[in-house]
Amino acid sequence: MNTLSTTQKDLFTSEMIKLVSKMDKGNQFSRVAATEVGNVSDDEKEKMFQFLYTGPNGLKRVAAVMQEPLKERVDYFGIGRRLLQVHEVPVGDFPIYDKDIPEFASVKIAALGAPTQVEFKIKRVIFPTFGLGRVYKFGYEEQQVRLFPMFDRAKERVAISVAISEDREIFKLLEKASIYGPNPWVYVTGAGAYLNRQSLVLGWRQIARNQLIPATVVMHPDRYAEILLWKSDELDQVTLNLTTETGSIGKLFGMQLLVSPKVNPNQVYVTTTPNKLGRIPLRKEMEIKIWDYVVKAAFVVLAWEQIGFGIHNTYGVSRLEFGSTKKSDYGVPENPTVMPTPNDLL
Repeated sequence: MNTLSTTQKDLFTSEMIKLVSKMDKGNQFSRVAATEVGNVSDDEKEKMFQFLYTGPNGLKRVAAVMQEPLKERVDYFGIGRRLLQVHEVPVGDFPIYDKDIPEFASVKIAALGAPTQVEFKIKRVIFPTFGLGRVYKFGYEEQQVRLFPMFDRAKERVAISVAISEDREIFKLLEKASIYGPNPWVYVTGAGAYLNRQSLVLGWRQIARNQLIPATVVMHPDRYAEILLWKSDELDQVTLNLTTETGSIGKLFGMQLLVSPKVNPNQVYVTTTPNKLGRIPLRKEMEIKIWDYVVKAAFVVLAWEQIGFGIHNTYGVSRLEFGSTKKSDYGVPENPTVMPTPNDLL
């Protein structure tokens, strides 16, 4: 057990206690089985280990429960919270934000699944919060049959589902901000159109010309793969060598490259820094609850949080469009709004 990590040791001890409590006919470990893992002395652990070691298939049964499940794909990791600034809202407080320049349009999510709201020429904006939760249910027999910790995996799955929901809402905000914001789209069209260096620089320029810092590029894996195809005339030799060796590029032109399969493949977004782009008012960080659903002979695992999403500065979103959609299709003029001068603000 010396080669195991602390978490693995605790898991091993926990499963060992459970098995000993079931197999111990003489009840010599009944008191130990009722205690927490951290309160079991080393001597008692050693006695239980020897009990299983000399018993029929005891250690094999413990090892089986510690197996990792066979997964079809890599677990999803959310990227949305890296685009907007998280603001922890005190209990009973309101997520109200004053805007420096009222000409900026703002977009926000009213509630999960509701249409995105757009507000123009406002001095103050409220980003409402709502409950976001996901549930996973598994039967009693799953806990007994599965060869991995079922509760741990259920907690992971609901947390992943919440991360996916967050990203979907934030990507929806980026789309609306690109439509109703002042920045013109960068159209990448034609046969064999791909994400090239020139189009990415144009997206960078849209943000920089608004006196903002281009910070991130959000894209689908299909578009990221096109960057990996860049040749020596589009990448410096150091970055090209790194791409060839590792298959990844962390930054380009000072911008962090963020990839998600939940992004529309026909859209690439260049955004400014989180504090200049938007807010995520967070009333309650995600918590996970488990309850015994006796009527259905199942356990229910719930992940829940109280959260909101909003972009207060649509100047901070630049869109590269690879499809046939036009900004004018939404009734919005293509020409950008003129940035106000200092005299206009007096």
